[in-house]
Amino acid sequence: MTSDSQLSGSPRSMAIVAHQDDDLYFMNPLLVNQLRHSQLHVTVCLTAGEADGRNAPAGSEAHAALPVNFEGFAAARFNGLRRAYGEMVLGDRDAKWRRDAVTVAPGIEADLSTLVDAPQIRLVSLNLWCTPPPGSPSEAGPLQRLWTGEATVTPTMVPLGSPVSGSFFYSRESLIGALLHLLREVEPTLLWTMDPDPDRQLHDRANPQYADTGDYSDHIAHTVTGLFAHEAAQRWFAEGGGKATSVEAFRGYYVRRWPSNLSPEARAVKQRYKDIYGWADGLPADGPVGRGDRKVGGDAIGGGNASGTTLRYPGSQAWSAPGPNGRLSAFAVRGGQVVHWQQTDTGAFSPGRELAGAGFLPHVVALAAADGGLRLFTVRQKITAEPDRHVRDICTTVLPAAPGDTDVRWESLGNPAGLDDPSKRRHLGMPHAVPLPGGGVLLLVRNADKGLSCRLHDGTSWTRWQDLGGRDVQDGLTAVALDGHIVEVFAAARTGTARWLVSVPELTAEYAVLGTEAPAGPPAVTRLPDGERLLLFRRRDSASLLSYRTRGAGREWDLSTAADLGGHGGPGPLSVRYVSRAGAVLLAVRDDASGSSVAWLDPDGPTPCRWFREATPITGGHAVQVDGSGRPVVLAVSTAGGLRVSRPQRFGSSVTSMKEVP
Repeated sequence: MTSDSQLSGSPRSMAIVAHQDDDLYFMNPLLVNQLRHSQLHVTVCLTAGEADGRNAPAGSEAHAALPVNFEGFAAARFNGLRRAYGEMVLGDRDAKWRRDAVTVAPGIEADLSTLVDAPQIRLVSLNLWCTPPPGSPSEAGPLQRLWTGEATVTPTMVPLGSPVSGSFFYSRESLIGALLHLLREVEPTLLWTMDPDPDRQLHDRANPQYADTGDYSDHIAHTVTGLFAHEAAQRWFAEGGGKATSVEAFRGYYVRRWPSNLSPEARAVKQRYKDIYGWADGLPADGPVGRGDRKVGGDAIGGGNASGTTLRYPGSQAWSAPGPNGRLSAFAVRGGQVVHWQQTDTGAFSPGRELAGAGFLPHVVALAAADGGLRLFTVRQKITAEPDRHVRDICTTVLPAAPGDTDVRWESLGNPAGLDDPSKRRHLGMPHAVPLPGGGVLLLVRNADKGLSCRLHDGTSWTRWQDLGGRDVQDGLTAVALDGHIVEVFAAARTGTARWLVSVPELTAEYAVLGTEAPAGPPAVTRLPDGERLLLFRRRDSASLLSYRTRGAGREWDLSTAADLGGHGGPGPLSVRYVSRAGAVLLAVRDDASGSSVAWLDPDGPTPCRWFREATPITGGHAVQVDGSGRPVVLAVSTAGGLRVSRPQRFGSSVTSMKEVP
C-alpha cells in the first residue's frame, strides 16, 4: 500500500481492531466525523471473525438450517463493513470498492479494500483465524496465545472472494512487523486502538459474563489486539516515527456496564451503521455469502455493547497551567513523548517542543510548582508478553522556570498495585493532582480495585501510596482543595457520585456516594464566588450535562439544585472554570461527533445553556484556562496533532474560529 504525501495540518487516521464490527460498536459515532475530516483513513482488522461459520443469530431456525461455512461468513462480515463505510462516507451503502492483495510482511499478503469514489478510505484485512482450523500445525494457536508465546504461529484464512493468493502464517514478530509496516506507510496523526488494559470485572447475576474473558471486562481478542497495536506503535515511535501522533484506546464490552454517554441522536447514528453492517435492511443477497453479519443485524444497542463510547485513558482538564508570569503552558502526548506549547508575550502559543522521555500514555497533568516552574505527571507504559512484567507507572518531573531550560528528568512514583499482585499494574487509572499550600502536592489515582489511592509531596519528599477506600468507580477524577487541609475528590459511581474528603497530611478520607443521578462519565468541579462549588457530569441516556451546587462555602451539596444544561454527549472529561472577568462559568466538552462544544453558564441564571459547536475532531478533552490578561482560553489537541486555541466571548462564542498551532 502506497502512502499519499502528507499535508501539513491534515489529519491522517488509523484504527486497529480485532473484528469487523469493533469500530462500529466501540469507536462510533466519533468515527463518522473522523472519516469526513481525514486526508487518509485506514482501518486494520486483524481477524477473519469466522465465529461458528453460520450467518444467522444463534438459536434461530435459520442458524440450525445453515451449513458451516467459515470462509463465507468471514466474507459476509467484510461485505457488511464495506457497506457501512460506504454509507458513512458517501451516503451510499452500495458504493464500489477496489480489492487488492498487498504485502504487509515478508511473504505475507493482506486484503486491501479502497473506496473507489473516496480513495482516501481504506480497509485492510489480515484474516487471522480466531480459532485455527483442524489440521493446523501443533505450534499454531489463536491470537492471544501468539501474544504470550504459547503459540509460535497463527494461520490466516482466505475469505470467499478475497484477492490474496493463499493462506499464510504469522509469528508474533511478523504480526508486529505487519502493523509497524502499515504505520510507516500511513503515518497516522491519530491512532485508535482497542483497550489493552481492561478492568477486572466481578461476574454474577447482576453482571453476566456475556463475551467477557475470565475476570476481565472485555473479549480477549480485543485486549490482545490492543496490546499488539500499542507494541507496534511504541516501536514506530522509538525509530522516530509518529512525532504528531495521538493514541487513543477505546473500551470494549465494558461500556454495557455503565450508563450511555451518548445523546439519543448519536446512539441512533451508531445503530444505523451497525444495522447496515448487520444486513438488517433485508435486501436479497447479491452473491453467495450475503451483504453483512446477520448475527447482529437485529440487535438494539440501547443497553448493549454499543450503548456508549468510552476512552480507556480519559484523563482530566488539568493538562494546562499558568506560569509565574501568567503565560499559559499546555501539554499533550504525541508519539509517546510529552509535547509542550507555551504562550508568548503576544498571547499566541509557540509551536510545540518535545520533552525528553518516551513510552507515555495519552494524558498529562500540569500544575504550578513551588519554585515557579511546572510540575508534570503522566503514566509510562511498558508492554510485555508476560502479565506480571507489564509496567504502568506514574512519572513526574518539574520543568524549571528558566526559559529555554530543557533539562527534563522523570522520576517514577510507581503504582499503588505494588508488588503483591503485579498483574494489577495494568488497571491503573490516569493521575490527577491538587496543589497545596507550602508547595505540597496531593497525587490521586483510581487503583486496580476501582477505589482511590494517593501520595503526598510535602514540599520535600513523597509519602508511600495510601489506599483511601471507595469501590466500583469509573476512571476520570476531579478534585478541589476546600482549604489547606481538606481536598474534595469526585468520580462516577454506579448509583451516584463518589466523593472523598481527604485530610492532609494525615491521608485519611471520608468516603460516601452522593445521591445524585448515576453519572454517564467523569465529573468536573469548579469553585464559584464566595467558595461555593459547581459539580457537573453527563446524564445517562440523554448525555446532556447535569449540574449540582453547594450553598455557601460549606461541605454539603444541595441535591435540590439539579439543573439540566443541555449539550451533545460524548467521551472523555468535561472542562469547566469560573471566569471572574465574565462573571460566569465556561464549559467545554468533546461532543459525540468528536468535535468541540462550548457554552457559558450563569450560575444563577436560566438553564439550559446555549451551546456552540465546532466540527473539527479533537482528541482527549479540553482545557479551560484564564491567561495573565484575565481572558478565557479554550484549548484542545486536534487529530492532526496541533494545539487548537479559542477565546470565547461572554455573550457569544468564537469556537468556530479556533486557531491551530503545530
